[in-house]
Amino acid sequence: MTIRLGTRGSALALAQTELAANALRLRGFDVQIVIVHTRGDADVSSPLSEIGRGAFTDVFSEMISRREIDGAVHSAKDLPTDEGRDGFFCLPRADARDALISRIGADIGTVGTGSPRRAAAVLARFPDAQVLPVRGNVDTRLKKLRAGEFDALVLACAGLDRLHICTDGLQVERLSPETCVPAACQGIIAVEGQCGALIQDERAAQAADIERRLQRLLGGGCTGGVGAYFDGTRLYAQKEGKICSMTYAGEESIFALAKELS
Repeated sequence: MTIRLGTRGSALALAQTELAANALRLRGFDVQIVIVHTRGDADVSSPLSEIGRGAFTDVFSEMISRREIDGAVHSAKDLPTDEGRDGFFCLPRADARDALISRIGADIGTVGTGSPRRAAAVLARFPDAQVLPVRGNVDTRLKKLRAGEFDALVLACAGLDRLHICTDGLQVERLSPETCVPAACQGIIAVEGQCGALIQDERAAQAADIERRLQRLLGGGCTGGVGAYFDGTRLYAQKEGKICSMTYAGEESIFALAKELS
C-alpha cells in the first residue's frame, strides 16, 4: 500500500516529512511525497503575524478531504489554534527551545524575528535592542545574519538540529523556558490524516494537547505573543513578555496559569 504525504517544499518541511515517511516505511508502507506550494510560500514579504498560521496548512486539509493525499506533515506550531484542528497525530518531539544566534563578539543592537513572543523575550533581556522582522528559510536568515543585516536572530532549535545547520563563526545560546517560553507544540511534527495514527508518539501528543488548550485560553495565535510549553512535569506560559510556570497537576493547572496571565 502506498501512502501519499503532502508537504511544503522547504528544506525543513522535507526533512520533517522524511522522518514521518521513514516511520511509515518501517511499518511496511510505501510512501509518496507530494510537494505543495501554499499561499504562505507565495507571500514572502508579509509578517507571519499578518498572514496567519493557516497560510501554510489550510490547503492540505482540503486535499485530504478530496482524497488527493492521505496525510500531511507540518510543524505542529504552524497549525491554526482552533479546536477543529486538534485532530492531528505527533512524532517524537525534538528540542522545543528557541536559540539566540549572534556573530561572535557582536553587540546585540538589532535582532531579527517575526514573532511577538520572541520579540518580548529579546526586549526583556536587551531593552535597547531594535527588533526587526525577518522572513525566509533558516539558511536565508543565517546568510542575512552573517552579512550584517542583523546582530542576532532567534530561531527554533528543532529546525537547526533537524537540518544539521552549520553555525561555525556564530554563537548559539539555547534559551531556557524560564526566559523564553516556546510556542505551543514547537519541536513537534504533526501528521494530519488517519495514517498518522500508525506513528503516533503519545508523549508528544499529550504535550500538544495541553499546550494548545493553554494557548487558546491565553488568546494565542501568530499575533498574541503567547508561549505554552509542557516538559512532562512543569507547565510554562508566556503572554506579552510575562512568564509564569507551575508543576503540572492536571487540567486545573492550565486554567490557573491562564488566569495568572489574564
